[in-house]
Amino acid sequence: MREIAKLQAALVVVGLIAAGCGGTTSTKSSQTKAAPTSSTSLSTAAKNLFPQGITLVSNLGPGGPNYTSASVLQPYLQSVLDVPVTVRPVLGGGGNTAAQYVYNSSPNSGILMMSYLPQLPVGELVGNGAYKTLKYTPLAGLFGNDTSIYVSKYGSQYQNFASLRDSKSTVTIGVFGVKSSAGWMSAQFLANVNHIKVATVPYANAAQSVDGVLSGAVDLASVTSAQALPLIAAKKIQPVVEFAPRALSYLPGTESIAQVGSPNEAFFNLMGLDGPPNMSSAAVRVLTQALSLVEKAPSYQASAKKVSLTPTYEDASAWMASETNAYNLVKSHLSTLDG
Repeated sequence: MREIAKLQAALVVVGLIAAGCGGTTSTKSSQTKAAPTSSTSLSTAAKNLFPQGITLVSNLGPGGPNYTSASVLQPYLQSVLDVPVTVRPVLGGGGNTAAQYVYNSSPNSGILMMSYLPQLPVGELVGNGAYKTLKYTPLAGLFGNDTSIYVSKYGSQYQNFASLRDSKSTVTIGVFGVKSSAGWMSAQFLANVNHIKVATVPYANAAQSVDGVLSGAVDLASVTSAQALPLIAAKKIQPVVEFAPRALSYLPGTESIAQVGSPNEAFFNLMGLDGPPNMSSAAVRVLTQALSLVEKAPSYQASAKKVSLTPTYEDASAWMASETNAYNLVKSHLSTLDG
């Protein structure tokens, strides 16, 4: 990871220059963007702040989008900070167990969460999660350009939105979680906004829901691009409709719900990193600087793209805005989702 070492060295130089210029401010945004002091390198600061290392918490095991994203990030973050970084799946509750675990962790424990939007506010507002989405400490947005992608078995009668709308029978949909995931939310939109007769079938993860499609146990599964694209290429499944605000370039010919339904239903799935509430400004500063270094590394971006993830970096302020937007989206649809 030679390019990260170069970037890290450059950051220390910037820190020396910044220290020579003087001047401080007490606002949160400037604290998170400030460089380390001239006497402390990024890795030294990380070792002092996180002597037990960093834990990236995923609400799914291997193969799930949170786990995959964490696995891509882990070696690069570890290289920049020079402290152990591990990926820990915390399963259960449709994702709420992991969210609650991080929410209740010590602010500067180094326990961080791979946060998935809009899943996180769905779990809180609809699934009664014991956490507050907007009280986590935002660190960065990492991946995007994804959404709930509905797939059916290759050759199925369900090939587009019209085939769902015109179905005379109930369409069964495999989803991860109930009242706790973006896939479940989009299925409710199909039922209550688009008036399609659907029945959701909960699965422990998206891989199992795709297996349900392949075996004929369910008609459709709501999955992410990382799960859908390899099987679409292998002609095992076919895309039916996706819930992004616009047509996705990597799914040519597949309609967006904004084209065939309502733009108010559409959303992007976004993945980012949050800490527990009330992290110290020093911890936030080190982590946000490290993440800004990681996202610049070409090998990191290449690693993400190999597993169908699209790096879409947002700094802490922009990531907080994305979390707020996702929260407001779910809140605006509560009457539909609670029905």
